[in-house]
Amino acid sequence: MRPTIRETALRRRHLTASLLVLLLVCAPLVGCSLGADQSGLDIPGFNPGATGSSDQANAQAALEYLSPDGEISDGRWVPGEMTTERWEALTDRDWGPAGLEELTAAMATVSTMRTDQDEQTAAKATWTVARSIEFAVDQVPIKDYTDAMKQNLAILLANCPDEIAGLASGGSLEGSSVYGLSGLVTDAQFETALYRIIDDEHAADTLVTAMLSYHHDQIDAEMPTATSPEATLLGLYQSAAQTMGYLDGIAELRADEAASDTINTDDMNRVLRAQGYVDAAKYGLLNEATIEAAVTGNNGGPFSFYDEVDGQPTITAPNPMTPDAAHEYIRWDQLVEDATMDDLDVEINTGHSLGYTSGHAAEVVR
Repeated sequence: MRPTIRETALRRRHLTASLLVLLLVCAPLVGCSLGADQSGLDIPGFNPGATGSSDQANAQAALEYLSPDGEISDGRWVPGEMTTERWEALTDRDWGPAGLEELTAAMATVSTMRTDQDEQTAAKATWTVARSIEFAVDQVPIKDYTDAMKQNLAILLANCPDEIAGLASGGSLEGSSVYGLSGLVTDAQFETALYRIIDDEHAADTLVTAMLSYHHDQIDAEMPTATSPEATLLGLYQSAAQTMGYLDGIAELRADEAASDTINTDDMNRVLRAQGYVDAAKYGLLNEATIEAAVTGNNGGPFSFYDEVDGQPTITAPNPMTPDAAHEYIRWDQLVEDATMDDLDVEINTGHSLGYTSGHAAEVVR
């Protein structure tokens, strides 16, 4: 028996009322879903295309969406009720590619605020980054990672340089509060996030570039006041190489299942060696014959990186150093016998080997 017009109208009215109730429940949480996700989140005031920019308003919009309330307690961010509900809604959502890409773009943008001068903002952003890593690893199967999602998460992880360098040197995010993310994510969660994205070439480039910059910033900060300049420089370059080796080890681990290894070991070590020679010259650690070779060693003339500033010999470098540019510095090294250059080569090779071993043994959930 077919339903009457009155019965049909009543059913439609009931469906409309039910839908209205569901919409009202979902309204405070933009991430709430009525079913399979076919679109983005439409986060108020957030532009997913500005992920890598320094737009504070964009980052603030993403932060307010992912962590709408909470407070600092003992230096750590404690989420409030609205934030807890927001993440419960995000966890329960039936995700599709568009939504995940916008969500990870928001996560990446928030990560840029980890070093904000405002203590509350920095703590809030760090907690959100930890929750984002946990979400990406525990809630999204590796098969659902799109290239855009991997590149967004690479930005997020690149804004965790202390944690990457710490794990590379044998440290842990579990236990003592050495790092910002200590106690907020496990080593396995962090390393799994690295593992799942590093097969994307752009993601790998983001991580390598960020970590090279991080380590060189450390060199620039420590060398001017170092009481033992040569030992300090050698130690810092071993640390940098250890981080690069760690990423290389994880990339090769991933390459066992992916199409190719996204990190070229030879290129990376060549860049470190070349930059190391530049820094050794900058801090007066190379001998006179080595500097003279920079002036005359290029078929009787100077290498392109040689210059004189205020009458003083100066070894210049592109920023950033590239594998192609590094070849010329390696040619320079091959012309001379310089103990500091040789020691840099040894420390870089040692560091890479140590880091590679750690990376290849990373705790990952495939």
